[in-house]
Amino acid sequence: NLPALGELKPAVEKTRDSVIKVEGLGCGGVVDGSGFIIKQGYVATNAHVVAGIQKPYVQDEHGSYEATIIWFDPELDYAVLKVPKLKGKAIPLAKELAAAGTPAVVLGYPGGGGLAASPAVILEQLTALGRNIYDRGNTARDVYEFRGNVRQGNSGGPLINKEGEVIGVVFAQSATYDDIGYALTNNETRADTATAIAQNQTFSSGRCAAN
Repeated sequence: NLPALGELKPAVEKTRDSVIKVEGLGCGGVVDGSGFIIKQGYVATNAHVVAGIQKPYVQDEHGSYEATIIWFDPELDYAVLKVPKLKGKAIPLAKELAAAGTPAVVLGYPGGGGLAASPAVILEQLTALGRNIYDRGNTARDVYEFRGNVRQGNSGGPLINKEGEVIGVVFAQSATYDDIGYALTNNETRADTATAIAQNQTFSSGRCAAN
């Protein structure tokens, strides 16, 4: 059963200012997804959200800001954006892996609309074999499978626990079941984030992702 949002509301209130809409022009129109502040001035998202976008920008409740891509990993489907003018605080990462049955919240901007929070529950942590964002080559990712509502635009947003910590980065909905989603674990993204910020190099956003 999904947890009631009630017990998770304090976590949503604590983190909402740090969940960001990611937008850009490319790949046949305006592309939008979600992201979150992983360190002051830096936003984590999915690679497929910014793929093929030359000038991504991010939006919070205070306004819109230009972003620079400083990490782009099409195999993992993870990207880091540098956004120096962002006001929000970083959301802390959970240090431990979340156990099956952990209540959680999917936070993001589904359908290109406003910020939405929907309840979720962790089903299991597993190594998922799949394709990269260009539908080429096989890739293995350390992921959570969770029950919850993942809609177009949720990609790149955080999966948070009731303490208001990020437990994963939402990146896909199940092709088979409407109420099953997948998130990259912190173990999978932590090193990439540290390297991205330390190197501080501009990455190309590559070409458009396969749909």
